[in-house]
Amino acid sequence: MTIDARCKEQLALAEQMYKQFKYTEAGSAEQLRSLGTLTFLISMWADFFLRTEAKRMDAALSLTSVTEHDDA
Repeated sequence: MTIDARCKEQLALAEQMYKQFKYTEAGSAEQLRSLGTLTFLISMWADFFLRTEAKRMDAALSLTSVTEHDDA
């Protein structure tokens, strides 16, 4: 899934979280739920970027090993 697609997928949820946080009393159940959802979404993004970076590094390392074998 692309970053653009992931953002569009989470847009409605982000808008709901914003409304729950802005228009409810400080410390309310809605605000706490919004913070929990935000934490979950951040962990999803972290996982997404970790997997993407791991693939990129694997590709870079495979290029390095091919170059080293060609030089030998």
